[in-house]
Amino acid sequence: MSRQSSLLGPVVLTAAVVVAAVVGITLLSSLYTVDEREVAVVVEFGEPIVSRTEPGLYWKTPFIQEVRRLPSTLQFYRTGPGDKLEDLPTADGLKIDVSAFAVWKITDPLGFVQNLRTVEAAEERIVRARVKSEIRDVVTSVALAEVVRSSNRELTYNFGVQTPAEPGASGAVVPGEEGGAALGDVMDISLGREKIIATIRQRLRENLAREEGDDLGVEIVDVGISNIEFVPAVRQASFARFRTELESYAIAFRTAGERRKQEILNKTNAEVERIEGDGERQSKEIRGQVDARNIREFAAAITETGDFYSFQKKLDLYREALKGDTRLILTTDSELLGMLKELEPADAAPDTGSAVADAPAEE
Repeated sequence: MSRQSSLLGPVVLTAAVVVAAVVGITLLSSLYTVDEREVAVVVEFGEPIVSRTEPGLYWKTPFIQEVRRLPSTLQFYRTGPGDKLEDLPTADGLKIDVSAFAVWKITDPLGFVQNLRTVEAAEERIVRARVKSEIRDVVTSVALAEVVRSSNRELTYNFGVQTPAEPGASGAVVPGEEGGAALGDVMDISLGREKIIATIRQRLRENLAREEGDDLGVEIVDVGISNIEFVPAVRQASFARFRTELESYAIAFRTAGERRKQEILNKTNAEVERIEGDGERQSKEIRGQVDARNIREFAAAITETGDFYSFQKKLDLYREALKGDTRLILTTDSELLGMLKELEPADAAPDTGSAVADAPAEE
């Protein structure tokens, strides 16, 4: 008997441990928690039966029911390099590549699990496919400027330069004139990017509700276009056109500069000629004033000296005329002959350097 009791003790202990383990596992399988960043859906044999949208501790049937956890926060979808809308034609015939994004959330966990099952399936079926489809339908119906701009506000980019005020020469294309497109010269905007995005968002919600019903449990919070770029061929053509436009600006600037340079040179030359003319005129005026003063002083001197000056000048003239071997023929009424007759003979004169006539006067 004691031997049976000694064997029964370990068996009971083992059974108790097993029972406690089973009870513990059952309790752990029956309890689950939901935090504030998620919602939970209890699924029984593959069918959702109840959802938990409030954070807390909950019970479920162990081994029969399972819990699927879904995010309650906003989900963000963005097209990647291989997922963007490529070669999208606009209404004005330009092809562009469009990158888009969407913000969505789960509003009905039961309908979501019943129809879409997983977040990845929902993003593929609802967000990616429908967002891209709606963007394609709307963008292809409007011009590129409508998608890029939101208003008719005048564009202010000018690359740090200002366009010439006057037309250039030599065939230069000046912005704003016929034959050249000015920076900011774009078509009028009737919708604009903001209204187009609002249209895409509204159409997406309406189509989603009409085609799939409200039991999908998904709501599109926002949708937008994150990037627009030309396809490579259009981009190269646009760069070439823009380069040609900038080259026309450069020609216009060079022409305007040459014209301004010539204006400055002409103005400078005219100023130099004016200064030189004024200087020449002033020089002649001063020279004329000096000559007039000399003449006045000379006339005054002659007036003051009278006959003595005239006599002195005659002597100087005679002295120059009688130098060397000069031979003179004088008439009887010559002043010089009369003056020579009044002179003393040469042998009595103290000065022998004076010239004496050696020939008799002839009438």
